[in-house]
Amino acid sequence: MRKLFFASVAVLALSSAAQAANTSTTVQLGVINSSSTTQNGLTNDSSSTTQVGLLNGQTTLQGVSSASLNNASTVNQAGIQNSSSTGQVAFGNNGSSVTQNSFGPPALQNNAAGIAQISVFGVNTSGVSQTAH
Repeated sequence: MRKLFFASVAVLALSSAAQAANTSTTVQLGVINSSSTTQNGLTNDSSSTTQVGLLNGQTTLQGVSSASLNNASTVNQAGIQNSSSTGQVAFGNNGSSVTQNSFGPPALQNNAAGIAQISVFGVNTSGVSQTAH
């Protein structure tokens, strides 16, 4: 009975650790928006950034200094100039999505997105949607 109890505690500890995750949600409304998110989790890193302004800049690093199991990043930007950089390192899957909408004087409009993904055993997926009006 005693062995069964300790085995149950060990299984509970393992299942709890398996659920460990970093979750970040950033929403910025302003003239100049700047956001930097760094996540190094044992299993799942998840980041969501939304920026609405004139100048938007965003950087997300997931699992770069300590690889995660899975990474997910979503970025939505609306402004005259939008810039997004995402770096992901995972043993499993990396997923990144960037949506940028530029408005204002045509000569000033600019969307720039960069995504770097390294997966050891999983799948890398990325999607970028950019619109200038």
